[in-house]
Amino acid sequence: MKKQIIILVAVLSCMFAGCSDFLDKQPDDMKTDDMVWSSRTEVEGYLANVYAAIPLHNLHQDDPWLGCSDEIDLSWTVYNTYGINLGNWNPSSGFYNKYSLWYRAIRASFVFENNVDKCDELGKDLKIQYKAEVKFLRGYYYWLLLRQYGPVVLLKELQSGDTDYASLMRAPFDECVDYICQMMDEAEKDLPLHWRDNTSWMGKPNKMVCKAIKSQVLLLAASPQWNGNEEYEDFKNPDGSQLANTIYDENKWEKAAAASREVINISEQNPEAKLRLYKNNENGDDEFNPYKSYVDVQLIKWNCEIIWGAYGNYNTEAWMIHTTPGPKTLGGVGPTQRLVDAFLMENGKTIDDPNSGYIKDGFSTTPNKHWNPQNRAVNTEDGRKKMIADIRQCDAWGHWAGDWNMYANREPRFYASILYNRRIIPQLPDDIDKRNYFNTAGQKDGYARAELYYGGVSRQSGSYTFFSRTGYLAFKNNDPMANMYDRIFPQQYMNVFIRYAEILLNYIEALNEYDPSNADIRKYWDMIRERAGIPSVFSTNPEIAGNKDLQREFIIRERQIELNSEGDRYFTTRRRWLAHTPDQGGATDDRKYGDGGRMWGMDINAGDPASNNFSFSGFYNVVPFETRIFRKEYYLFPIPQTEIDMSKKLVQNPWW
Repeated sequence: MKKQIIILVAVLSCMFAGCSDFLDKQPDDMKTDDMVWSSRTEVEGYLANVYAAIPLHNLHQDDPWLGCSDEIDLSWTVYNTYGINLGNWNPSSGFYNKYSLWYRAIRASFVFENNVDKCDELGKDLKIQYKAEVKFLRGYYYWLLLRQYGPVVLLKELQSGDTDYASLMRAPFDECVDYICQMMDEAEKDLPLHWRDNTSWMGKPNKMVCKAIKSQVLLLAASPQWNGNEEYEDFKNPDGSQLANTIYDENKWEKAAAASREVINISEQNPEAKLRLYKNNENGDDEFNPYKSYVDVQLIKWNCEIIWGAYGNYNTEAWMIHTTPGPKTLGGVGPTQRLVDAFLMENGKTIDDPNSGYIKDGFSTTPNKHWNPQNRAVNTEDGRKKMIADIRQCDAWGHWAGDWNMYANREPRFYASILYNRRIIPQLPDDIDKRNYFNTAGQKDGYARAELYYGGVSRQSGSYTFFSRTGYLAFKNNDPMANMYDRIFPQQYMNVFIRYAEILLNYIEALNEYDPSNADIRKYWDMIRERAGIPSVFSTNPEIAGNKDLQREFIIRERQIELNSEGDRYFTTRRRWLAHTPDQGGATDDRKYGDGGRMWGMDINAGDPASNNFSFSGFYNVVPFETRIFRKEYYLFPIPQTEIDMSKKLVQNPWW
């Protein structure tokens, strides 16, 4: 039973299997249910259901955080992101409506905490631990509510059966933040530093997880959306109480930095926690490979960088099916040109730097130095197989001669994140015939290159024609050793909820806002860049040192790159109050931010499908693929209209 509860695939999948009986019971039922509270099996089953409301980060389908940001387009009209991006939603739409689910889970956490001591089959230590777990979960669900809906109705104890819910009002944002942090502080006191000594419980909260959540919460609280935002001046309860503080407070940045610093201290002062940035040469390989390190941090379960996650689910496999070019798959998760352009060059410079070496047009005539590190002869079938093996094992990476110059000599994280036209598809077997299945007749060279242009094989997916509308496919979180022809996966995967790189980025972002010359900014930023295999930003752009505004722009860009396709970009542009940056209507997209207006990619409809091939240059024209709607009300999801109808004192979010 322990394993069923602790291994979060079993715990979390309950939400999707209808295992919500405990959450749906009325409070009076639970308080008198002796059968539940006298049995360890029943008690731990109840605890599993409190966990069950944790979302599994199904980023390509249910979660809107990728498809509604400026980094990704989802080609399917059946997902919520389609209607949201076109502005076709309102408080009654029900898009990603977790509101009542998370409140049920919060109530269940109180029921559990109030009753678990009745179970004589549990020892004292387990009771203390389990109560700490539900305190964490309570704070976590409030955190999920806060970042999606803003200030919430804050219930701090189990409500009685005669509670007048219609009279409850939302608590001020800062009070919600304080309560979430209180729950994290109380939970961590009775939780271990880590679960390295009891790996069957990996995935449960521990001290590191509690502190990492505080880092996220306090960073949001310090950011412009909630720290001195005068546009929320009229965001008030019916009694006139202010829900958002419109006076800027620099101390909030100090609190955010301190929270992140606590996690960093664990890494630096507690080696048994095994918390650090993942590098392949520190985990079994002889030589450092920045490309492989960045690929594997998402794939190697419970590696040293993962602070919190869930192990043993099929979301990563589904992600690979939706990001691998067709046929036989559903490749339609398309990175935007804005994300592609955000990645740096191999020398660490931005593509608009005149000294970067970036060339936008034309086909490359020489390959990257990493394309063939074994110096293999690749013009024979045996040579092809060996070369494919190098690519799949991450020994070979970078552009090949003949790739478009736009993709030449980019940083390792680019190649670990973006599958572009003509790039060899790693996640296919080394069987030449199976690889040739992914190419048109004139281009069956045994390698399987992505044909994302009009008429290309990569646009033929499943029983329908699904394909990327941007001319790119996401490669991040794809296992290059998978066999997507036969859909065979060489390992089980996990959802990564929080990793150490995010904490380092949180820390330097917060530090920069009140102490931009602090030496820690360079120290920890350089650690991220070193793992990425590129020079320090203070070497490539020394002019930014100590300049708060310039450093901020580069820090946000570093987040955009390092945490791409992980759901961070959506929340970063919103908490930074940048998502409504307008489209100026120019011939090109010169914006760094803005989730409305035109979104850009390759010209996937150019040319004659009967004659297009890899030599067709018209595909590489940067054109809009969609015009999105973003209004200021979209900074927050609307409170579901059903909830508003039940409580006349529950005010709706601004501008809805």
